[in-house]
Amino acid sequence: MPALLAIFLVLALTLILLYFVLRDFGIITTKQKIIALVVLIAFGVFATIYSYFQSKSDKNDMLLQTAFLRGESLECGGVIINRENFNLVTGTLSLIGKKNGPMNNIIISLDTCKITTQEVAPEESSRNLQEELQRD
Repeated sequence: MPALLAIFLVLALTLILLYFVLRDFGIITTKQKIIALVVLIAFGVFATIYSYFQSKSDKNDMLLQTAFLRGESLECGGVIINRENFNLVTGTLSLIGKKNGPMNNIIISLDTCKITTQEVAPEESSRNLQEELQRD
Protein backbone atom coordinates (compact mmCIF):
# COMPACT_ATOMS: atom_id res chain seq x y z
CA MET A 1 0.00 0.00 0.00
CA PRO A 2 2.80 2.52 0.70
CA ALA A 3 4.01 2.04 -2.89
CA LEU A 4 0.60 3.07 -4.21
CA LEU A 5 0.57 6.16 -2.04
CA ALA A 6 4.02 7.13 -3.29
CA ILE A 7 2.92 6.74 -6.91
CA PHE A 8 -0.13 8.93 -6.37
CA LEU A 9 1.90 11.60 -4.57
CA VAL A 10 4.47 11.74 -7.37
CA LEU A 11 1.74 11.95 -9.99
CA ALA A 12 -0.10 14.69 -8.11
CA LEU A 13 3.06 16.75 -7.61
CA THR A 14 3.99 16.33 -11.27
CA LEU A 15 0.54 17.42 -12.38
CA ILE A 16 0.58 20.47 -10.12
CA LEU A 17 4.07 21.50 -11.26
CA LEU A 18 3.18 21.02 -14.91
CA TYR A 19 0.05 23.10 -14.50
CA PHE A 20 1.86 26.03 -12.87
CA VAL A 21 4.70 26.02 -15.40
CA LEU A 22 2.40 25.94 -18.41
CA ARG A 23 -0.05 28.45 -16.88
CA ASP A 24 2.71 31.01 -16.44
CA PHE A 25 3.64 30.76 -20.10
CA GLY A 26 0.02 30.92 -21.24
CA ILE A 27 0.59 27.87 -23.43
CA ILE A 28 -1.99 25.50 -22.06
CA THR A 29 -5.63 25.55 -23.16
CA THR A 30 -8.62 23.94 -21.45
CA LYS A 31 -8.61 21.08 -23.95
CA GLN A 32 -4.92 20.43 -23.31
CA LYS A 33 -5.52 20.47 -19.55
CA ILE A 34 -8.19 17.80 -19.89
CA ILE A 35 -6.03 15.64 -22.17
CA ALA A 36 -3.05 15.95 -19.81
CA LEU A 37 -5.22 15.06 -16.82
CA VAL A 38 -6.68 12.00 -18.58
CA VAL A 39 -3.22 10.81 -19.65
CA LEU A 40 -1.81 11.21 -16.14
CA ILE A 41 -4.80 9.44 -14.57
CA ALA A 42 -4.44 6.56 -17.07
CA PHE A 43 -0.73 6.37 -16.31
CA GLY A 44 -1.50 6.30 -12.58
CA VAL A 45 -4.06 3.52 -13.02
CA PHE A 46 -1.67 1.39 -15.07
CA ALA A 47 1.17 2.00 -12.60
CA THR A 48 -1.11 1.01 -9.72
CA ILE A 49 -2.22 -2.20 -11.42
CA TYR A 50 1.37 -3.11 -12.29
CA SER A 51 2.54 -2.38 -8.74
CA TYR A 52 -0.25 -4.52 -7.25
CA PHE A 53 0.52 -7.58 -9.38
CA GLN A 54 4.28 -7.17 -8.93
CA SER A 55 3.83 -7.01 -5.15
CA LYS A 56 1.68 -10.14 -5.25
CA SER A 57 4.32 -11.96 -7.32
CA ASP A 58 7.11 -10.83 -4.97
CA LYS A 59 5.22 -12.17 -1.94
CA ASN A 60 4.73 -15.52 -3.67
CA ASP A 61 8.43 -15.72 -4.56
CA MET A 62 9.38 -14.89 -0.97
CA LEU A 63 7.09 -17.64 0.37
CA LEU A 64 8.63 -20.17 -2.03
CA GLN A 65 12.16 -19.12 -1.10
CA THR A 66 11.56 -19.39 2.64
CA ALA A 67 9.80 -22.73 2.26
CA PHE A 68 12.73 -24.11 0.24
CA LEU A 69 15.31 -22.78 2.71
CA ARG A 70 13.35 -24.30 5.63
CA GLY A 71 13.74 -27.68 3.96
CA GLU A 72 10.25 -28.09 2.56
CA SER A 73 9.77 -29.68 -0.84
CA LEU A 74 8.51 -27.76 -3.85
CA GLU A 75 6.69 -29.12 -6.88
CA CYS A 76 7.82 -27.53 -10.12
CA GLY A 77 6.18 -28.82 -13.27
CA GLY A 78 5.70 -32.32 -11.86
CA VAL A 79 9.25 -32.50 -10.43
CA ILE A 80 9.74 -32.60 -6.67
CA ILE A 81 12.46 -30.15 -5.64
CA ASN A 82 14.28 -30.28 -2.30
CA ARG A 83 17.51 -29.03 -0.74
CA GLU A 84 19.20 -32.39 -1.17
CA ASN A 85 19.26 -32.14 -4.97
CA PHE A 86 18.97 -28.41 -5.72
CA ASN A 87 20.51 -25.06 -4.84
CA LEU A 88 18.55 -21.81 -4.80
CA VAL A 89 20.00 -18.90 -6.77
CA THR A 90 18.32 -15.82 -5.33
CA GLY A 91 19.61 -13.43 -7.99
CA THR A 92 17.72 -15.17 -10.79
CA LEU A 93 15.07 -16.84 -8.60
CA SER A 94 15.91 -20.23 -10.03
CA LEU A 95 16.77 -23.67 -8.71
CA ILE A 96 19.86 -25.42 -10.10
CA GLY A 97 20.55 -29.13 -9.70
CA LYS A 98 23.54 -29.93 -7.52
CA LYS A 99 26.67 -31.45 -9.01
CA ASN A 100 27.01 -35.22 -8.62
CA GLY A 101 23.26 -35.46 -8.07
CA PRO A 102 20.44 -36.94 -10.11
CA MET A 103 19.38 -33.46 -11.33
CA ASN A 104 22.86 -32.20 -12.23
CA ASN A 105 22.78 -28.80 -14.05
CA ILE A 106 18.99 -28.74 -14.46
CA ILE A 107 17.65 -25.20 -14.09
CA ILE A 108 14.07 -24.60 -12.96
CA SER A 109 12.44 -21.21 -12.50
CA LEU A 110 11.00 -20.57 -9.06
CA ASP A 111 7.89 -19.03 -10.66
CA THR A 112 6.76 -22.47 -11.85
CA CYS A 113 6.81 -23.96 -8.35
CA LYS A 114 4.25 -24.62 -5.64
CA ILE A 115 4.81 -25.68 -2.03
CA THR A 116 3.95 -29.34 -1.57
CA THR A 117 1.90 -30.27 1.46
CA GLN A 118 2.94 -33.50 3.06
CA GLU A 119 0.15 -35.37 4.73
CA VAL A 120 1.24 -36.80 8.06
CA ALA A 121 -0.59 -39.67 9.68
CA PRO A 122 -2.11 -38.76 13.10
CA GLU A 123 0.00 -41.30 14.99
CA GLU A 124 3.15 -40.03 13.29
CA SER A 125 2.36 -36.40 14.17
CA SER A 126 1.76 -37.32 17.82
CA ARG A 127 5.05 -39.25 17.82
CA ASN A 128 6.84 -36.19 16.40
CA LEU A 129 5.20 -34.00 19.04
CA GLN A 130 6.35 -36.32 21.82
CA GLU A 131 9.91 -36.29 20.44
CA GLU A 132 9.87 -32.49 20.37
CA LEU A 133 8.61 -32.31 23.95
CA GLN A 134 11.28 -34.74 25.16
CA ARG A 135 14.03 -32.65 23.59
CA ASP A 136 12.95 -29.57 25.53
